[in-house]
Amino acid sequence: MKLRLLSKAIAFSLMLVPLSYASDPIKIRLSNQEWAPYMGKDLAEFGILSKLVFEAFARENVQVSYEFYPNNRTLEVARKGILDGSFGWAISAERQKDLLYTDPVLSATMVFFERINDKKPWKKLSDLKNNRIGVTLGNYYSDEFALLEKQKILNTDRAADDLTGFRKLIAGHIDLFPIDIEVGQYLLQHNFAPEKRVQITWQKQPFWLAPMHVVIWNKHPRGKELIDRFNSGLKKLKASGDFQKIVDETRNKINQ
Repeated sequence: MKLRLLSKAIAFSLMLVPLSYASDPIKIRLSNQEWAPYMGKDLAEFGILSKLVFEAFARENVQVSYEFYPNNRTLEVARKGILDGSFGWAISAERQKDLLYTDPVLSATMVFFERINDKKPWKKLSDLKNNRIGVTLGNYYSDEFALLEKQKILNTDRAADDLTGFRKLIAGHIDLFPIDIEVGQYLLQHNFAPEKRVQITWQKQPFWLAPMHVVIWNKHPRGKELIDRFNSGLKKLKASGDFQKIVDETRNKINQ
């Protein structure tokens, strides 16, 4: 009798324990884009951020495949539910209408690139009101930047991609171009001749440390679960010490 009661007690206690995600594999498709060295179709591991996202999901039995889109379509296919989600995006109120956000994976160090012979010092963003600032369609540059742009305090000039923004900067069509410092350096190094690169520098003062998240379409039937799985996998990645190891190893592969 005691053995039977004990068996029933164990069975009942097991019912109270949530089933492990590891027993339930999920396959998802995420949109990706060209934003080296963090993301890129021809980069080792598809880039640093792509590798981190893949590994964090893998630790919770979620298999990720990437589909590449132009910058200004990458987020839209996630917002419309064409794919399951995307990654590398900062939070904005507008985006939250359609997307669920994970914990941040990395932060982009957003700075202004400028011509070396035409530097634009500032203490607050509104100090830049008399300058032409290039921006890329689909990108977000902080709540403060968006508000100043809406109030027409900041004068912005839109382009389809970051490379076009740099071409405009070199040609003198804009005065400043905001972008993550590592992405900007990579683009200049790999797309412009030395005589063009030497014309451009970057400010040491960041205007925003932009958290980069994974986003899932908010009507996805397992959207909340995917967010939870990713956050759990990310914590495991960091606790194991693998997170920084992946960052360093992937960056080294890209720079070889």
